[in-house]
Amino acid sequence: MIHLDELVVVVNNGKLDDSQIESIELISKKVNVLVTDDFVQVCEIVAKHKYKIVIIMTYAESFPDTWKINEIRCNSPVVILAGAKDFNLFSLRSFIETFEEETDVTTDNPLFRKSLMYIEENLHENDLSLTKAASLAYMSRCHYSRMFQKYLGTGFKQYVMTKRIQRAKALLQKGRLVTEVCYSVGYNDLTHFSRVFRKKVGVNPSTYRLQKAESSRGRSS
Repeated sequence: MIHLDELVVVVNNGKLDDSQIESIELISKKVNVLVTDDFVQVCEIVAKHKYKIVIIMTYAESFPDTWKINEIRCNSPVVILAGAKDFNLFSLRSFIETFEEETDVTTDNPLFRKSLMYIEENLHENDLSLTKAASLAYMSRCHYSRMFQKYLGTGFKQYVMTKRIQRAKALLQKGRLVTEVCYSVGYNDLTHFSRVFRKKVGVNPSTYRLQKAESSRGRSS
């Protein structure tokens, strides 16, 4: 099992604007974050601390020439993210939240954890199903459902719905069009999406998007 303190996000400093700084601050509330332009420092920290996952990212399209990524030496998986965009950062935060939510999943269930990552990565797929996720964990539908209830305290359908609405809210906060968001989170019926969103959030997607836009303008004025 990977705990949040065993994961580190390294951010190449570069030139960060206010929204990028805000995104980094959100991530730093969950996990260890190092913002630096010193590649030697990165190598030393990664080698010294026994992190189980190392994520190295930059907002630029590529890392500086002084950052010899292939020279990093550690025994942990290293995830490289260059040209980080809003969707990449949302996916990263969702990835981190997966570890936060699944801290009760024991180490003898790596296939179950793998299935949860599959769900996270395929929320945009309309045909995301219990059968597909269960097959990844090499379990029957019935057993997989019981595992879900045991470890997460909720059913598969409710879990996926919650994850999709969380992603929809994040995209709407970024100003994405409601129709675009609808398809981006796995719904192919705008009416159904709006109904589910309203049930979970209390307002329809258009209203939520407008509220967040007005709130953002208020903070910037």
